[in-house]
Amino acid sequence: MGNLIGKSVKRVEDNRFIKGEGKYTDDFNMANQTFAVYVRSPHAHANINSVDVSAAEAMNGVIKVFTGKDIADAGIVGSICGWQVDFKNGNTMKEPGHPILAADKVRHVGDPVAMVIAEDKYIAKDAVEAVLVDYEVLDAIVDPKAAAQDGAPQVHDDVPNNTIYDWELGNKDETDAAFENAHHVTELSYHNQKLVPNAIEPRAALAHYDSNDDKYTLYSTSQNP
Repeated sequence: MGNLIGKSVKRVEDNRFIKGEGKYTDDFNMANQTFAVYVRSPHAHANINSVDVSAAEAMNGVIKVFTGKDIADAGIVGSICGWQVDFKNGNTMKEPGHPILAADKVRHVGDPVAMVIAEDKYIAKDAVEAVLVDYEVLDAIVDPKAAAQDGAPQVHDDVPNNTIYDWELGNKDETDAAFENAHHVTELSYHNQKLVPNAIEPRAALAHYDSNDDKYTLYSTSQNP
C-alpha cells in the first residue's frame, strides 16, 4: 500500500462493468443445481412451539425441508462473533452462537426457521408458504439503553441484561481527574445510524462440490468466507 498513497490510482474493473461483463453470483450456475429458500420469522422475539413441514415436503419438486432440529441433531453449532472482547474485569465475552436455523426461539425479524431445498427457486418459494410455524410471541426490545436495564426482555437467557461485554480503554483515574478539573463539561446523547455493508446484488451463494478433489467451491456476495 505504501507505493499507492498520494498517487492517482486507475481503476481496473470499470471496463468489464461498462460492457455488462461483470460477474455476479446469479451469473454462476451448475448442472442439476438445487435452490434453497428460507422460512423467516415475522416476529422480533418469540418462542417456537412447532414447525410443520409435511405439506411443503409433499410438494412436487421439493427435495428436503430442514429445520433447527435437523441442524441440532447433526451436531452443527451456531456461528460466533469473529472478535473476542473481554469484560473490563477480565471475564469472557458472553455471546452464544447464532444458530443457522432457529430451533426454540427467534430473536429478530427475519430469523431463519426452516430451509426449503427444491429443484427450482419458484417451487422453493411456493413451498416456503406451506411451512407452518406456531409462535408464542414475546416482548421485544429495540432500544439499546433500555435493553441493558433490569427487567428488560432477555434475548438470550444466559446473557444478563443483554450485555455481551462491558469494556473500557484508557486510564480511569486520569479520565475522572480530567473531568473534575475541567472548566466546562458537556453531556449529550446521540443516535448513530446503522452500518450494514451490503453488496449491490441480493445476498446469495452457490456451493459446488467436486467429488474428484473432495472440495467445495463457494461463490457468494459475502465480504469474507
